[in-house]
Amino acid sequence: FQKCTILTKKSRKTGIPKQKGMSATEHSCLLSNSQIEECDESGNSNQEMSENRSQKVSKYSSRTLIAIGIFTLGLLVAASFGKDHSSRALKSSDSKKKTSNHRKGKKNNDSCGDQLEFCEDKHYSRNTLKTAYDMPFSALFQDARGQKKFEASDVIVVDGSVYAVCDSSWAISKFSSSLKPFSAENVQIGNPAREEEDSGYEAILHDDGVFYVVRESVWHDHKRGRNVGTYRAVIEELIISKDDYEVRNKCSSEFEFDGDSKGFEGAISIRDTEGDLVILALCEGNFCKEHTNDDVGNGRIVAMKKDVQGDGTCTWKTIRQIAIPESASFRDYSSITLNEDGRVAVSSQENSAVWFGKLKGRLSDGLWSLNEVAFDDDGHKVYHFPKDSSCNTVYCNVEGIHWLDGNVSIKG
Repeated sequence: FQKCTILTKKSRKTGIPKQKGMSATEHSCLLSNSQIEECDESGNSNQEMSENRSQKVSKYSSRTLIAIGIFTLGLLVAASFGKDHSSRALKSSDSKKKTSNHRKGKKNNDSCGDQLEFCEDKHYSRNTLKTAYDMPFSALFQDARGQKKFEASDVIVVDGSVYAVCDSSWAISKFSSSLKPFSAENVQIGNPAREEEDSGYEAILHDDGVFYVVRESVWHDHKRGRNVGTYRAVIEELIISKDDYEVRNKCSSEFEFDGDSKGFEGAISIRDTEGDLVILALCEGNFCKEHTNDDVGNGRIVAMKKDVQGDGTCTWKTIRQIAIPESASFRDYSSITLNEDGRVAVSSQENSAVWFGKLKGRLSDGLWSLNEVAFDDDGHKVYHFPKDSSCNTVYCNVEGIHWLDGNVSIKG
């Protein structure tokens, strides 16, 4: 947890007030070098915080976006943005993965000085998400089923339940909306060790009773023994029951990748004018390529439609690529979510930020004109995930976001 887990737009109760004449830098240095008991915005103790976490979810959920990220352990549950809105995020706790601060050209360091430049910007509070609370991902389960790491990679909400996937596990995690720790309602569905290799699950979406999970980038060997093949995503169709799931189908993408480290990192679905399912898959790398982190602002969505051949084999055929606006000036792209009003959010791990905008192309009947699907950059907004009291990046592996309330309105 942060020194103060509950953060509001106005202040963070730390027990050490800022003295008259003290700069924000001096105050932050004082906080970072002091032993401060965890507290919430009402000054409650650690124990009181634990008892009140489930109530706090309901407080925020009517006006929140759910965002998830991945580390080995961790769950950031709610963060408010703008004046009246909030967001919820899952994160991991892999301390080995540290990214740069959001200031261009500046790296994280341990000194308490110029690294606070970003946090001392007069618009910092207005442009930063506020943590309501967070907890370890592993603390949600009574039975971890032998797993020691949870590299959570995406999240959705279906019929009031929260579903998450981990790229390290073949199980689907299901949580009650209260997100109580160690609750019997929080379960893992399916065998976590279904296959010897890691699942590579990086996205989960739901349509018409079927869950679609996306394996990021998988080697397809076309000529066995000659090492001739391509890297493509694999999309599994799951029918989830109470304790297990059935893999109804597996189809590879027509779209190819450079390797196995930069494939599809998120996905949403729409229906075209023919009523057919279309998956909009988010590429992790700029230009959908590897080693393009420095080519910021060149994110891409790949629109795909399933094609079934006469022999029963299937492929997710590429329809077109859709450019993410340059205002999402990110080094990578980790998740995407779309609500009923066409509001869209795209997150970044390396920038520890999220871009909010609008997706165009939705018709009055709720279907989408594929030729007109595009991002509307007007009125976009970029928010950063919270930093610690020394202005270091905290949520450096946010890998999934999802709207909690389809009627949420995001305003700058």
